[in-house]
Amino acid sequence: MTVSAWTKHLKTEEEKEKFIKSLRASRYILGRLQELLDEEKNGLESAEISPKIYETPNWAYKQAHTNGFKAALKMVSKLITLDQENKHG
Repeated sequence: MTVSAWTKHLKTEEEKEKFIKSLRASRYILGRLQELLDEEKNGLESAEISPKIYETPNWAYKQAHTNGFKAALKMVSKLITLDQENKHG
């Protein structure tokens, strides 16, 4: 988790500490959200390797959409991974 991404809207250190404490208390819910994001990503990746995908005339547009969606999933996943703070400073 990038703490600054989560707390940049807060003005005081007290507000930041309170928010971070609340965020850390939500680990269980954020963990479940991570599982749901992983399921979605795995579904996308399974569809990507299916030969049926090439039967669609607009395959390139669908692939571009899939790539954008995977990028969004990755971004959200990075935000909710609380342990990143310890790994990356």
